[in-house]
Amino acid sequence: MDFIAIDFETANSNNHSACSLGMVFVDQNKIVDEKYYLIKPPALYFHPKNIAIHGITPEEVENEKTFAELWPQIKSYFTGTTIIAHNAYFDMSVLKACLEEYSIEQPDFPYLDSMQISSRALNGFKVGQSLKARSDFFGIQLTDHHNALSDARACAEIVIKSVGLKKRNSLASFCATYKTLPVKQFSQLKGHAKFPARKQQSVATRSFAPNIKISDLKPASGIVDESHPLFGKNIVFTGDLEKIDRKTAMQRAIDLGAQVKSGVSKKTNYLVVGLQDMKIVGPNGMSTKETKAIDLMHQGYPIELLTEKEFLQLINQ
Repeated sequence: MDFIAIDFETANSNNHSACSLGMVFVDQNKIVDEKYYLIKPPALYFHPKNIAIHGITPEEVENEKTFAELWPQIKSYFTGTTIIAHNAYFDMSVLKACLEEYSIEQPDFPYLDSMQISSRALNGFKVGQSLKARSDFFGIQLTDHHNALSDARACAEIVIKSVGLKKRNSLASFCATYKTLPVKQFSQLKGHAKFPARKQQSVATRSFAPNIKISDLKPASGIVDESHPLFGKNIVFTGDLEKIDRKTAMQRAIDLGAQVKSGVSKKTNYLVVGLQDMKIVGPNGMSTKETKAIDLMHQGYPIELLTEKEFLQLINQ
């Protein structure tokens, strides 16, 4: 098997709330099999935005297998096989969160992102990174966007087209040609697929981050390390940080060459998620910035969510 293309859809903003999975199997650069599963998430709460995206409702999955019940049936596909997804960070995070939710031993396998694969085949053309934009460029019909099987099929076809366009006979030979293509291991995926439960905070006992005028923050003088992961990236902060105040955190990011933005957009690379004032954000503990970031991730935009700890690790690299 050359690779398996996958796509998850979720019931709500929790990554462990997978409600469907599409899998497309590719051998010798041809699609040879397809599988589609509806999944009953841990809680039958479906956010209206998610339903509007994929059309799956609680009633459709209430009698389906949970991920834990489905896993023995699909486990072998994630052993020794290359897995590909479009905006792979999102789908790998969903898989990781589902495994963690049910305390399932995690497999290890190589995975790639079809956005990065197809970028090698664009020959300098500027094309949007979304699944639809790449499908349109390669002349692939995305007939039922956000149906997990349809999206997985489009992902597979994007890779097949990319391999063929560069006159390679397999994904392996394509990767051998483009040695900078990042092939990652699932075991190395950062453990932030699922954020810890939101802590209930009281405005009376905790002071939350004040409004900060980003235009007042200027980069420190001196040479900036262009190899740092934050250089040239767009970063947004939401919530209160515990180990470092938000203004200092923003300044550190700017000094490393990042562009700090006030709101989440399609161009956002990182969203640093701190503690939220529950009286403002509501019972699910998610700010509008985090909700928008997750919505954009569903659409295929490669936004990475960072906890405060991960942000501190990143700036100290």
